[in-house]
This record gives sequence, C-alpha cells and structure tokens, in this order.
Amino acid sequence: MRSFRLPGPRSASWVLAENLGSAVFSLFSMLLIGRAIGPEAAGVGTVAIAAFLLLDVLTGSLFSDALVQHPALAARHARSATTAAVLAGLGTGLALALIGPLLAAGTGMPQVAWLALALGPLLPLSAFSGAASGLLLRELRFRLLALRVLVGLPLALVAGLLVAREGHGPWAMVAAQVVATGTTFLLVLAFGRLRLRPALDLGALRELWPVAGPQIAAVVVMVGKYRIFLLALGLVVTEATVALSHFAFRMLDAVLATVWQSVSRLSLPRLCRLQHDRPALAEAYGELAELQALMGLPLAVGVALTAPDLVHALLGPEWAETADAARIAGLAAALGFLHGDHSSLFVAVGKARRNFYTSLAALGVPLLALLVVRPATPAGVALAWAIQSLVLPPVLAWLVLRELRRSPLWLARRVAPAAAATGAMAVAVLLVQQGLMADMLPLPRLLAAAAAGAAVFLPLAFLALGRRWPHALRRGTAGPVPAE
Repeated sequence: MRSFRLPGPRSASWVLAENLGSAVFSLFSMLLIGRAIGPEAAGVGTVAIAAFLLLDVLTGSLFSDALVQHPALAARHARSATTAAVLAGLGTGLALALIGPLLAAGTGMPQVAWLALALGPLLPLSAFSGAASGLLLRELRFRLLALRVLVGLPLALVAGLLVAREGHGPWAMVAAQVVATGTTFLLVLAFGRLRLRPALDLGALRELWPVAGPQIAAVVVMVGKYRIFLLALGLVVTEATVALSHFAFRMLDAVLATVWQSVSRLSLPRLCRLQHDRPALAEAYGELAELQALMGLPLAVGVALTAPDLVHALLGPEWAETADAARIAGLAAALGFLHGDHSSLFVAVGKARRNFYTSLAALGVPLLALLVVRPATPAGVALAWAIQSLVLPPVLAWLVLRELRRSPLWLARRVAPAAAATGAMAVAVLLVQQGLMADMLPLPRLLAAAAAGAAVFLPLAFLALGRRWPHALRRGTAGPVPAE
C-alpha cells in the first residue's frame, strides 16, 4: 500500500490549496466575526481595516513583481528591494497612526482612530513579507507561500472570535489582522532561507524601477480601489449600509480571489520566462486564459445565483440586503474572466504602465458613479461598483489580442468550454431553486443547488475540453532562475 505524500514544494497544487484556503477562511472569518459583533461594529472595523489594507498594498507590493520579472536578478537587487520596502512600511505605519483621527472625524466613528493606531505597527512587517514573497515566487516555492495562508488564517479566525466573544466589537477584526500579518512574517523569516540583510543600492533599485514603478502604482490603485471606494462610501451612507455592502463585496471577493491569485501565481513566472518568445508566450497565455475562465465563470455566476440562500444561512435574515448586492456584483464580475490575466502579460512584456492606466479607469468609473447616483441601498452601491466590470473587459481583450497578435476568435475558442458549461450549470441551479426545491429551507436548498451545479459543470467542461485536463495545469511551471 502506497503511503500518502504531500506534493513537492514547487507543485501547482500548493497554489490552488493556498488560494482555496484563503477564500474559505477569509469568507468564514468575515461572516463569523461579522455575525458575532453585528453590522454597526463591523462597519466601524471595516473603515479601519480598509485604511490599513490600502497602505499595506503600497508597501507589500512595492518590488514583488519586479523581483519576479527581472531577467538578471542578483543579491543586491533582492536586499535593496527588501530594505526599501521595510523603510516604506515604517513610513506608512506612521502615516496610518496620524490619519486615524481624521478618518474618525470624517466618518463620525471615534473608535477608528484607536483601531488605526493599533494597526500601524503591522505595516513594516507586512512590507518585509511582501518583498520576500516576490523572491519566493521567483524560486517557485509554492509550498511556503501556501503555508502563510493555511497556518495564518485559521489562527486569525480563532483570535478574532475570541476577542468578539469578550464583547470588544470592532477590535475583533483588528485582532484577526494582527495574527494573520504576524504569522506570515514569522513563517517567511524562519523558513524563507533568503539570506537577506539590510542594504540600499540605489543603482539596483533604479534597475528594478521600470517595472516596479508603474506596477506598484497599478497594484495600489487596483487593489486599493475598493478600499478608496469603501472610504468614500462611509462618507455618504450609514454605518449599517457600509457593512451590508462591504460584506457583499467581500463575500464575492473571498470566492473569486481564489481564481485571480491562483492564475496570477502560475502565470507571472511562466509568462516572464517566455517574454522574448512571442509565439510561445501567446500559447501559454491562451492556456492560462482557458484555466481562468474554467475557474472564474462558474464561481462568479454561482455566487450570484445562490447569494440569497448563502446570506440567509450564514448571516441571518437581517443581512438580506447583502444578497441583493452580491447578485449584481457577481454577474458583472463574470465578464472579467473572459480575456485572461492581462496584468501578468503586461508585466512580462515590460508594459506595466498599461496596468496603471487600467487601474485608474477601474477606480474612477465606480467613484464617478457613486458621486452621481449617491445610492442609499446596498443594491444601489453594487450597481455603482459593477459599472467597471461592464466597461473595461472589452478594452482589455482588445489590448491583449493586439499584444499577442491573435484574433478574437482565437480567444473565444479558449474560453468557450467554460462559457458553455457555466450556462448549463446556471440552468441546473435555477431548476433546483425555483422548481424542485423552492419550498426548502435556505441551507438545504443552497447545498442542493451547489451539488446540482457542480454535477452539471464538471462533466460538461471535461467533455468540452476534449476529455483532457487544462493544459495550464498539465505543463511544468518552470520559471526564472533564482537570484544568486
């Protein structure tokens, strides 16, 4: 009898495990802690966490993509990038402590100032982890990257629930963030074996900056766009509406982040390795677009269809408006899985500025909609947020195809199996919800709909692929050579 063995440290299985674990624990942490402290306390904690995460993106992603992409990375690049990131983390930590009182005054939530002060010291730790993660990704050390999530997030959930049980309200969300960030830092420091020491070579930083500069600007705006939107939302709606809307978006993001992060983790080193071979680059991109559609389309549509039962079962009837927002956002988000991982492609070919311009558009469109519409309900907030998902995908698909010198039909063939199987899945889910089991309780109906959807999607997708696994999972994941 063969003994069970874990996948190797470079196996793509760890990428899927990491992001699936992140999705599950992020979703349940949000739902369980939110249910324990209630919508108003969750709204207060959400504002502070949003400010922290916005600054965390700035420092945690400062040089990570450039460290993966640089074709001749040396130790001086790695050490200088890590040192610069930590220094930036110290600066943003101080900035968060100083802007806390301003956020408290602007939102009318006095506790936000103290929450921000407690979160500030985490930023330099997260900055170190972010730079080190770029080096780990370059070396394809997927197992250690996965352990940050598989160990840290369960501990964070326990910490948050313990603080919530003691009646400390929004501090439960802060406790969870402290444990998650601290665990990641300790794991990378203890097991990274990166031989990093403080150094600041300005020449090395200048060599990284052509990718790092535009890409960090793009990442800050793209990842931070929701935090900015959330902060703006706190200025125009009530705390309860902020919490209801936030939980809808986070519920969707916790599921879809599995796709975005998994595909990005696989595609960035692979596409960077092929940056000087355009035919091979196009072939790899097509395989990754096929994988992204197979993973993303059924999840986005599935969340949209099952959101009412999911929210009722996990949060309770008082959160019902969250489901309306999640349905709108989920259906709109599905369009973003039809053109592949454009961000990794633009980094690989040295055109990271396109990611910056795309991010600006993705931020400006929903903020403009929020300003014009000034919604009063979570559904209205979701409509304002979802406009970007209708406007940007056609433009991005055109840019990708132009870069790869491929036709729209070529891309359509890549995503067709996922689109066809998702359509059939949606029919099966609706039949269960509105026909066969319309009178059931929310949780059994949710489980039945999910089972029916999976039973239809998986075999149809397999047949549509020609009875094979996606090529992106079958091929090796060789990447750039590690730094010397």
